[in-house]
Amino acid sequence: MEIASLLQGESKNVEYKKMVPKDSSKYMKSVVAFANGDGGRIVFGIEDGTMQIIGVPRKMICFH
Repeated sequence: MEIASLLQGESKNVEYKKMVPKDSSKYMKSVVAFANGDGGRIVFGIEDGTMQIIGVPRKMICFH
């Protein structure tokens, strides 16, 4: 995914979340919608609307 498409804001394939919620059901609707459609990206650490980078705490970062 190109940076330019991420900077255009949310779309049917891009969803922004300020933080990883403790209750995963808060973003699972987006995950299921992306899985049932053409795919997509959930970007944590960016505020929707303002596109302000909030970041995520290091302890929340997990690489698989």
